[in-house]
Amino acid sequence: MRQNLLRADSALLRYPIREVVLIGKELEKLGEFSMIWENIGDPVAAGESVPEWMQDVVQKQVASDKSFAYTDTKGAIKAREYVLEHFSDKRKCTIDDILFFNGLGEAINKVMNNLPRETRVLMPSPTYPSHATAEAMHAGCSFISYSLDPENDWEPDIEEIENKVRYNDHVVAILVINPNNPTGSVYKRETLEKIVAIAKQYNCFLIFDEIYHHMTFDGVKTTLLHQIIGDVPGISMKGISKDIPWPGSRCGWIEVYNAEKDENFKGFIEMILLSKMLEVCSTTLPQIVLPHIYQHSEYPSYLQSRIEKYQRRATQACEFFADIPQVHVNKPKGVFYLVVELLELPANRLESINKKVRLYLNQLETPETPADFQFCYELMGAEGVCVVPLSGFGSAVNGFRMTLLQEDDNIFTETLERIGRAIRAYYPQS
Repeated sequence: MRQNLLRADSALLRYPIREVVLIGKELEKLGEFSMIWENIGDPVAAGESVPEWMQDVVQKQVASDKSFAYTDTKGAIKAREYVLEHFSDKRKCTIDDILFFNGLGEAINKVMNNLPRETRVLMPSPTYPSHATAEAMHAGCSFISYSLDPENDWEPDIEEIENKVRYNDHVVAILVINPNNPTGSVYKRETLEKIVAIAKQYNCFLIFDEIYHHMTFDGVKTTLLHQIIGDVPGISMKGISKDIPWPGSRCGWIEVYNAEKDENFKGFIEMILLSKMLEVCSTTLPQIVLPHIYQHSEYPSYLQSRIEKYQRRATQACEFFADIPQVHVNKPKGVFYLVVELLELPANRLESINKKVRLYLNQLETPETPADFQFCYELMGAEGVCVVPLSGFGSAVNGFRMTLLQEDDNIFTETLERIGRAIRAYYPQS
């Protein structure tokens, strides 16, 4: 090429949840086996069947000509009306403050890319890679973060948040993911109220990724941003790929709160809308379907049955890992993920399935390879289980994230046993 086509910050563009698949696929081929894929939160890929009543709803809407047309740039009116009525707060938001996107991935990128390059959004660590990568690419350098504490049930470090906001006036927003991916934590209301107070004190806005807001376990209640935000400007992010098992719909939205209280923030939201206008609108069909699925008589019991399964899986996994001294696990309060912290993780190898796999894994070893990435590569090569290294979520804590989605009881149990064998073999025997 006559000019370099790669941006100077191209090395910041990472998505480990998918990147491990490339390695896993190569190992499958070399080892002539089938991988157990625990890397991504796709309920359908994990064996969940889309119920007939839900398919009927979609088929009925497909038969309508309007499902083939554009919607309003902000989104289908009835979808926004439903969101406002059932998921938001009319005192903080109007139908015009709701904007649909092709999944939250697009929403995240639109929010980050419309900020001035010199401004920063403070991220949690660990965090969902789409947020961290979008913020890093927007700023042209590594994202800045506050810690989630595994010794305190992965609650945010409030003192660190305040210090990083106080001493860095480039921070204009604080991101919170609640219920949390990857940890499965659901934050205490008082924790969230303290974050809101920090945003108010230092004149920042808030971004709450609340896509798992329906997915909490028995006795756990989610505190939503609109319930505590007061007069602070903020954005709530939600979507239908989790509580409705339709990740391929790529249907998400933002709810904007208190835009009228700050002219600068209001102008920022207008820029997001203008950038969306360049695409005309988001995909019509899932927006039209949304109210019909949520209002269906079978939806509440269907959602509850799924949550109960994830809670059973969480209990089984936590009981299993409790017998392995080299790990630390916090029992999730919701979502469908589990983080396993690997304590004092050594550098080691496992016995691979065959020589070709071993030689391929040897090529992946570099001095720069994070310790938990090395473990996850070895796990794939020895036991045929693909998980995501926790450092891939921007964490300084070694470990990995697995899902609680597997529909087959026997496969889930076998997955735990394979992971357990790998952990025990990976640590030096005393």
